[in-house]
Amino acid sequence: MEFEEILAEVGDYGVFQKRLVIWFLLPCTVPLAWFSLNQIFLMSVPDHWCHVPEVTETNLSFQQQQMLIRPMENQHGLQIPSSCQMHDLNYSSAILNLLKNSKSNITFEIETILSNVSIQACRNGWVYDRTLYSSTASTRWDLVCDNNHLPSLIFTLALAGGAVATPIYGTMSDRIGRKLTFFICVMITFVSGVISLVLPNFTAFALFRFINGSLLPTIFQVPYIMLVEIVGKEKRTRLMGIACIGWTLGLCSLPLFAFLFRNWRTFGLITTCFCIPYFFYWRFLPESTRWLVSVGRYEEAVVILTEMAKTNGRPLPIDLVKRLTAAEEAMKKEKIVETTHDITDFFCYRTLRKRFLIVTVSWAANSMVYYGLQINATNLYGNEFLNFFLFGLVELPSYFLCWYLMERIGRRWTNVSLMLLGALSILIPTILLSELALGTTIGTLVGKFGCSAAFMVVYQQSAELYPTPIRALGMGASATVACIATICTPYIIYLGTYEKHIPYFIIGGICLIASFAASFLPETLNAKLPQTIEDGEKFGNNQKYFSCFGSQIPEDDDTEEKKKTNPGGQMELLPTV
Repeated sequence: MEFEEILAEVGDYGVFQKRLVIWFLLPCTVPLAWFSLNQIFLMSVPDHWCHVPEVTETNLSFQQQQMLIRPMENQHGLQIPSSCQMHDLNYSSAILNLLKNSKSNITFEIETILSNVSIQACRNGWVYDRTLYSSTASTRWDLVCDNNHLPSLIFTLALAGGAVATPIYGTMSDRIGRKLTFFICVMITFVSGVISLVLPNFTAFALFRFINGSLLPTIFQVPYIMLVEIVGKEKRTRLMGIACIGWTLGLCSLPLFAFLFRNWRTFGLITTCFCIPYFFYWRFLPESTRWLVSVGRYEEAVVILTEMAKTNGRPLPIDLVKRLTAAEEAMKKEKIVETTHDITDFFCYRTLRKRFLIVTVSWAANSMVYYGLQINATNLYGNEFLNFFLFGLVELPSYFLCWYLMERIGRRWTNVSLMLLGALSILIPTILLSELALGTTIGTLVGKFGCSAAFMVVYQQSAELYPTPIRALGMGASATVACIATICTPYIIYLGTYEKHIPYFIIGGICLIASFAASFLPETLNAKLPQTIEDGEKFGNNQKYFSCFGSQIPEDDDTEEKKKTNPGGQMELLPTV
């Protein structure tokens, strides 16, 4: 606690920190959504049909051309024009016949020509509807029909890149510092994003989108970590809320760029170029003083702490270098304690195992639902730009409602009710008729509202349920599993090309399972949180199922627990199942 004491003396949330929140944390998180989720619009697939030059060159109306080219097919109980097939017809001869009978009813003549005509796959490529986009990456490489799974592949590669590379960049952050890691990631993000837009080959495009996606989690995490490490513990939740609000503002404004810049390369270049303003932070952005102390760079830490004290109007602590040395020793001891534990600890203790699995399932379900609904926004009924905007907008009230409910009815039932709301709002519209597609859009908006709020609860629960020695390890493991689970989400959405209700059943079912499982977690509101693994095993065991407030861990009722300890002082492992 030595470093926290020093931080409190120089001001752990004064003018110095508030300036960084206003001028760094919030501005950093807003454009993050612009260059991390721009691929949703880059890969958008507009309506398309077979290219038939003979028909395109005629003076027939658009509706008449569509009748000649597109056979009707049954999709989800409706007869709609096919996007991947055309009539097996001698179009030159058919058009000549139409011209000979130009004075008659053209529509009737087309219906006569098409009677008893078979269908075939497109022979000359596709024509795309240019109403919303002049071009997208999907139209550039014809990622439709037999290749319609490739947009989902791009989404999956971006997520896989994050899952693979985030631990690597985390290690880099511990080795070379938060600040340098952040700017390296921004540079690679910018370069990989721009290169992906100019390459003529789809495989190369996919590779650079993988690289681009691998950096985005780190770019979000590092600014938050840098601020967390120079503020008091009681202000950390506030920083997470501010970061989430910044992200949501970015989500809401992203479709405006897509609406204004209809060409995919122009849109991608403009959104990616918002990486450039990050480099202007290099001169005044301080390195994490906690990290500087942990690697023994006391002089640099003293300079930053001196500036912090001066800005916050606090006196500089006496014997600062000596106290920082003591703080480093304390950090080393904490690190030694942390390294004595690994992920197997969660499976050696019955209670910890159960709670780790429930929290991980909740975290994974929430991530899958959040990302799945977001990338599916362009496939819903209505204008996809407006849908995407609304999907971002619903997050703002969800955060404030979540904060209120967590402090009133507790974490557990807030999580359960929000995930249940998301599950029901996603599942119920799937039984509606296709003509009521607006109901599906409204239902998924409500589902996004629920899962966005639930994420904050899950994050808070994991921080409060995991015992102190394995808290960071547990949260990291749960987040990693969630990231891996999210990789399959784009292909869950892709199943909608076969039956549109399949993604909703899967996503809604996952929400429902997570909601039920979360009800078995103990309440942590107003509770004394577990400091040791032994505390973690006892925590919440005396709570009733329908309780809304946490119970204190008995401080003097550990005699029974002591009977289970071995001569080495460690708690005996409970039998595993």
